[in-house]
Amino acid sequence: MSTFRKQHRVALIGAGRIAAVHLGFARGVKNATIVGVCDADPARAEAFAAERKVPAFFTDVNEMMRAVEPSVVHVVTPPATHAKLAIAAMQGGANVLVEKPMAMRVADCDRMIAVARENGRRICVDHNRLFDPVINKVRAFVESGRLGDVVSVEAHQGVNPVEDGGAGGGNGKPHWSIEDAFAPLYNLGPHPLYLVSELIGPVKSIQVAGLAPDEGQALIPEIRVMLEGDDRFGFVAFSMRSQPYLNHLNVFGTKATLRVNLNTMTVITEQNRKLPKMVGKLMANFEPAAQLVSSAVGNAIAVATRRMKTYPGIRETIRRFYKSLDEGALPPVTGEQGRDNVALLNAIQDRLMESAEAPRPRATG
Repeated sequence: MSTFRKQHRVALIGAGRIAAVHLGFARGVKNATIVGVCDADPARAEAFAAERKVPAFFTDVNEMMRAVEPSVVHVVTPPATHAKLAIAAMQGGANVLVEKPMAMRVADCDRMIAVARENGRRICVDHNRLFDPVINKVRAFVESGRLGDVVSVEAHQGVNPVEDGGAGGGNGKPHWSIEDAFAPLYNLGPHPLYLVSELIGPVKSIQVAGLAPDEGQALIPEIRVMLEGDDRFGFVAFSMRSQPYLNHLNVFGTKATLRVNLNTMTVITEQNRKLPKMVGKLMANFEPAAQLVSSAVGNAIAVATRRMKTYPGIRETIRRFYKSLDEGALPPVTGEQGRDNVALLNAIQDRLMESAEAPRPRATG
């Protein structure tokens, strides 16, 4: 089937670090042209446009929509602003790719989905790790049947508040990702939650536990979540205290187990072998080690030959979204999927707030 590839006029709302990542990958789409950037901070918008050769900059979204008429807008601002800005872009005639989380509350997600439907627009959420190379390998392994039936999925998300807040929020304010007790959860929590949900299916119930912040601290240091699917469980850990700051995903099946390191982009398979007992025990050490070396060498070659770049999942999300617009197909991550992810984040926050020890979050926009 032939695909009509119309020209996409692309604008960004937000001129921070992640905006530069989106800009670079959008420029890699052959039928896309960058037409503008918008940021509430005039100096930042102007500097971003000048440094990255964006033809026009704005401080007002509606003005940008009228002036350069983008057909695709990337919303890459703090989550509390996502709903308002995405709605303005869609009402102005653009399809929208919005950074995770889709919004801060489910009600905002519902409004975004409704506006998209009313205006005949498409909205896609950047659940980028769904398209990381190692997750593509996991998906292929599961679909091949070699894992057997999925029994459970475990995700460990390390949280480094110093790194998350390092960019600053401007005007002397802290970066949004550390501005209240639940901000780190909304910043990094979407990733393990949508990965686990992808593998266990619709969540039937959720259990949450968290430790109160240390004296003099505002951030919740440890959160644990158990998710129940139809016939399997998911476990998610958010940890600010464990060292180093790991980012792992383990998928346990009836035939094999996959151990994924999302930081180093490596995946190891463990499975039973029909070997003498002592030989089997030795191979249980050597075989994963051999896989790790092979994967590390492959990644090193990919980096050296520039086939592997940072944020490969964002690049793939953008590519798939633009292709879906060309084909009139559903986006790679729909608004409904983004809403489900926010519903889990809201449920975790609400359960933690039920504890008298948990601090209340700052009111969002």
